[in-house]
Amino acid sequence: MQPEHPYGSIFWRFVAFLVDSLLVGLVDAGVDFLFGVPSGISPKAIAGLPSGPALLKLGVHLIYWPLFESSLWQATPGKRLCSLKVVDLAGNRISFVRAFCRNMAKVLSFLPLGFGFLMAFLTVRNQALHDKIVGTVVLKSR
Repeated sequence: MQPEHPYGSIFWRFVAFLVDSLLVGLVDAGVDFLFGVPSGISPKAIAGLPSGPALLKLGVHLIYWPLFESSLWQATPGKRLCSLKVVDLAGNRISFVRAFCRNMAKVLSFLPLGFGFLMAFLTVRNQALHDKIVGTVVLKSR
């Protein structure tokens, strides 16, 4: 009988992403509420978005994942809920800079047609393109 590998599955990584997206969305809604910004995705709502709240929300989006993934948790709240953590290839905690680069590299994973994410189905360690680029893996945490 072959032992189960220690790497986070694509399914649980996706569930974690959904949880984290919900949390970030709640923060976005809170910023909109605080600043009295009309919510929604209509062109009128987007065009009327003041630059202050938009920059604040951009900042949240840029630091949320790297801040948590480089923390002692080594995981966002969604990854933690799904018992996952992000580490370097030696199993060590990653720095904020590496976590930031990992999340910026996700843009490349979307191109073309999300193939960089689908790579996780093809690699031994379930690494997506952005994980390969910065030398990270997502592990099941026990």
